[in-house]
Amino acid sequence: MRKVPNANNTDQPAADTSVDGLDDVDRGILRLLQEDGRMPYRQIARELGVSEGTVRIRSSRMQESGALNVIAIADPFRLGYSVLAFVLIRVEPGMQDTLVEELTALDESTYVSTCIGRADIYMQVVCRDNQHLHQLLHQQIPALGGVRDLEAFMELEMHKVSYRYNLS
Repeated sequence: MRKVPNANNTDQPAADTSVDGLDDVDRGILRLLQEDGRMPYRQIARELGVSEGTVRIRSSRMQESGALNVIAIADPFRLGYSVLAFVLIRVEPGMQDTLVEELTALDESTYVSTCIGRADIYMQVVCRDNQHLHQLLHQQIPALGGVRDLEAFMELEMHKVSYRYNLS
């Protein structure tokens, strides 16, 4: 069994360490923070049966490694955006990296990923209204260059938005 330093810098066995490098305590911290990202370390420690220092150290380690990122998620509709859409983009050969860089810099883009299949890039956008979406799709994105074709889908109603992942 692997030994890991605990909050007191003494070695203790790591419980059920898996391929992802996280043990049961790490996964417990992640599970609780997915439920409430503002949950105090003291409460997390009580629920997991560990010290507050352990939670603090483990959380910091996971943040530094990129496994954990605690952020606020705003509701775009309450911020004045009335249109959410996703865009599938086919790219001219050799232009993908440049186009991805430019799309990620757009204020309207909330998610950009490269993919395989009928599109090369998948992008989620938020716009103030239909006119704003029209301008983005027919002027702003094509002006970036390298766009072979794009297809947009406007979201009418969101049924699930989740940033929770199964940690078992």
